[in-house]
Amino acid sequence: MGAIAAIGEAVNAVRRNPVIIVVTLLFALLQIPQLVSPYLATDIGLVVSGLFSLVFVFVLPFYFGGIIGMAAEALNGKTSLRTFLRVGRANYVSMFGAYLLLVVAMVVYFVVLAIVGGVGGFVAVGIGQSGGAAGTGSLLVFAGLVLLLFVLVFAFSFFVQFFGQAIVLDGESAVGGFKKSVRVVWGHKLSTLGYMAILVLFSMVFGTIGGIVGTLPTLYDVNDLLVVAAVLSVGLVIATGIIGAFTAAYGVAFYEQIRAPGEQQPA
Repeated sequence: MGAIAAIGEAVNAVRRNPVIIVVTLLFALLQIPQLVSPYLATDIGLVVSGLFSLVFVFVLPFYFGGIIGMAAEALNGKTSLRTFLRVGRANYVSMFGAYLLLVVAMVVYFVVLAIVGGVGGFVAVGIGQSGGAAGTGSLLVFAGLVLLLFVLVFAFSFFVQFFGQAIVLDGESAVGGFKKSVRVVWGHKLSTLGYMAILVLFSMVFGTIGGIVGTLPTLYDVNDLLVVAAVLSVGLVIATGIIGAFTAAYGVAFYEQIRAPGEQQPA
C-alpha cells in the first residue's frame, strides 16, 4: 500500500518543483565525459574516465544528500536550489562516510567473488579430470556458492538502501544510517519489495529510451565527437533527469511512510 501511495506523492512533488529535474539533469550532464571517453584515444579516454570517477567519489555524497533534502521539502510544498546546497553541505561528512563503507563492502565482495571464481576454476579442472558423480557434486557446490553470494548482495542492498534518507531526514550518522535503514525495511519487507519492483519498471521504461538514443551514433556510424556528445546529452535529458527526479522524490515519500511516525526531519 505504501509503495503505491508514494507514487502519486512523488509525481506531484516533481510536478510542483521542476527544479528537481534541473538538478538531476545537471548531475547527469557531469557524466558525459565518461560516456564520451570510449570515443577518445585510448590513453586520453582512460585519463578522462579515471579523473571523473575520482571526482564523483567526492561529488556523489553531496549530491545525494542535497537531492534527498530537496525531495523532502518538495513533498510538503516548494523547494529550491538553496535547499540542495544547504542540506548537501550539512550532511556531507556522514554521507561521505557511508559511501566509504559501501566501497569497503564492494571491495570485500569482489575479493570473495574472485576467490570463489578461482575455486570454480579448480572445480572445472577437477570435473574434466574425474567426471562422474564427484565432479557433478563439486559443480553443484560451486553453483551454490555463487548463488549464495548474489543472494547476500541483494539482501544487503535491499536492507540498507535507505541509509541516505536516514542520514538526512533523521540526523543519523554514517553507521546509524545503515542501522536505521535495516530496522525500517525489516518491518516493511513486502511493501519494500513492491517499491523496488516499481522502481525497476520505471527505470526500464526510461532507461530503454535513453539507451536507444545513446546507440544512435553507432547505428548511423557517426564519428564526430561533438555529435556523439550531443546525442548522449539528449539521452541523459530523457532518462537520467526524469529518473533521478522521480526516484529521489519516490524514495523519500516511501521512506516517510514506512518509518516510525512522529520522527523529526533535520533536513
